[in-house]
Amino acid sequence: MPYYTFSEPFFIYAITHLHVGSGSSVDEEIDLPFQRDELGYPTIYASSLKGAIKSFLLKEFPDKRDVIYKVLGEDENPEEASLGTFLDAILFAIPSRIIEIDSAKPHVWVYVTTYELLKKVKLYLDSISQLSNASFSNLQNAIKCILRKEGKNITLGSSLKTAILNEDFHVELEEAHDVKISNITNLVSDEVNKEGLESDDVPLLVLKDSIGKEVINRSLIRVRRIRIDKDKKTVVTGGLWSEEYVPMKTIFFSAFLGKESKENAVFVSCILRKLKYVILGGKETIGKGIVELRWGRDAL
Repeated sequence: MPYYTFSEPFFIYAITHLHVGSGSSVDEEIDLPFQRDELGYPTIYASSLKGAIKSFLLKEFPDKRDVIYKVLGEDENPEEASLGTFLDAILFAIPSRIIEIDSAKPHVWVYVTTYELLKKVKLYLDSISQLSNASFSNLQNAIKCILRKEGKNITLGSSLKTAILNEDFHVELEEAHDVKISNITNLVSDEVNKEGLESDDVPLLVLKDSIGKEVINRSLIRVRRIRIDKDKKTVVTGGLWSEEYVPMKTIFFSAFLGKESKENAVFVSCILRKLKYVILGGKETIGKGIVELRWGRDAL
């Protein structure tokens, strides 16, 4: 019997700019940086993800509070182990500004990722498959094909040869003809397609880790904010700080894992997969942090 009976991988698609903070920093150039993984890439810690999803589920399904608390844990009884687990969200792809050279139909932006990030996604999928006896062969095989190209800057979904990314990074690209990874950055649900909405038709660039990390870092948005003295109409002393955001349309990858139980069966089928939009981070009052959860089990 597998350790986890339920495995639900999903993509997190940023509808707005997104700030999931790691707290204040005195060493960084940004006062309130985005959460980072051990390699310095933007990530969303499982605790932040679980807390936001749990909060929304309790409001959306008040009649299922007992099930939600059983699966995700109860704040009043933190010593009791929960039946479900969320994984840290890995950065999957981020929008990057582009200047295309010798292109008949130039794009304004493209998706960018690195081999290291795709290795982490594949490691997630491989381990989930083993722990739950689930199969996600479509994405696993596609990533495996991409990883064979490691050491090259490649493009998927276009014949782009040369480009300038974020105004400063000149890259030579090769087209990966043998990688079958159609619509991987669209990840549009059937419901959206039925409404006749068009998805983002942009290439995905897989860059060498050395340059890719710099391109991703330059793709982040840094915002300077001030606190105003309402009476004097001036900036409060010390009331200047900076915040870091990932841009809208950024895609993260995560998964929910659940042990065999009646509560998890109800939770996954009747509650979790019905959740589409969540607000992450602490910037709700300024209209930031809205994300769409795109459940990928059927497509992967």
